[in-house]
Amino acid sequence: MTDYEAYDKLFSKYPDIVTVKDVSEMLGLGIRNTYKLFSDGKLHSLNVCKRILVTKVEVINYVLQCAQQRGE
Repeated sequence: MTDYEAYDKLFSKYPDIVTVKDVSEMLGLGIRNTYKLFSDGKLHSLNVCKRILVTKVEVINYVLQCAQQRGE
């Protein structure tokens, strides 16, 4: 799957910029584990007006990276 195909197909119902709650839903994680991804530096975020925002591309890249590490 190319990057363009991944962006077009993965998480298509979500906007380009997502919240922590959205990331949690996208990855099937609890809020605590989602925040841990940020604190561990596995996902990069933007702090805007006391809100943590993430680009959908960042989440897709994380998912593809995890899949690649597993050999899928």
